Amino acid sequence: METPPVQRIPLITYLTLILLTSGIGSVFAADKLKFGMLRVPNASYIGIERGFFAEQNLDIEVVYFRSGAELVPSLATGQIDIAATTAGAALYNSIAQGVKVKIVADYQSLRPDEPSGSTNWIVVRKALIDSGTFKTPADAKGKAIAITARGQITHFFAGRFLENAGLTEKDARLVTMSYPDMLAAFKGGSIDVAMWIDPFMTIGEQNGFSKRFMSVAEIMPDLTVGVVMYGERLTEKDRKMGERFMAGFHKANRWLRANINDPSGRKDIAKIYQKYIPVEDASAYERVAIGVGRDSLTPNVDGPNGLRVQRDWYAKQGLIPKLPDLKDAVDPSFAQTLK
Repeated sequence: METPPVQRIPLITYLTLILLTSGIGSVFAADKLKFGMLRVPNASYIGIERGFFAEQNLDIEVVYFRSGAELVPSLATGQIDIAATTAGAALYNSIAQGVKVKIVADYQSLRPDEPSGSTNWIVVRKALIDSGTFKTPADAKGKAIAITARGQITHFFAGRFLENAGLTEKDARLVTMSYPDMLAAFKGGSIDVAMWIDPFMTIGEQNGFSKRFMSVAEIMPDLTVGVVMYGERLTEKDRKMGERFMAGFHKANRWLRANINDPSGRKDIAKIYQKYIPVEDASAYERVAIGVGRDSLTPNVDGPNGLRVQRDWYAKQGLIPKLPDLKDAVDPSFAQTLK
């Protein structure tokens, strides 16, 4: 009786089995992406904690910056792969100079039909409202107005707010500071007005420092507030990875939109945001307005208060010497592939 021939396992299969069974999984490790952003709530935290990026075999490392103006150089030099920020003057100037970064999605817009209301407000020091000193936008004349940085979205808010009252920047005093620092500034009386967001403005109201005066959505409905940008790694070197990130982010944004007004879902959202951006009263995240992107995530370029309007406003202020072509600045194809 003949002995059956020995079945030989191909070397590549043998090595693969060793890697799988020995726990050495580096060959199959998730692709790492560095995601730069300001320390503000957004859907990326949902994507990380709910596993939506992991489903795409992505490991997201969050890198914090103090202002949007710092993000673009880091994105352009490859220090980070993705950025979530506003489309400010620094971004447009970089694109005009040939820097290879692209706006690929909308991560926050101010629309009247959004599920959690407006996240961006013009906020006034409580004592001014209570005393009757501040009744209309025209009362901003001569006041100290806080913005995060010139050439960024809060500067745009302040400028349009003043313009609607028949005023200019010369009629007020613009001061720059971070969102958290505005709390102390309101308390100490060193600022009168702020272009502010939650959870800080809710905390300011709870402590009696400030009051909401006007929603930015009243002045500029359908405004694109926040955009997602890719660097060269995802727009040119590995577009498939860019598509995978967008799929995970899209799922996170849809989950956020679906759960904002559900009590149980809101508790989950609050727990996630408290982990990444802790505030003294964690339950505040269950009450505050939360920014979301359009369901499609497609950037608003030429619509009302779209990116073109913002670019042209910064240029009018002398902050963009050379206008970039928005066709070079925006690549909507990543969002357009979503279902």
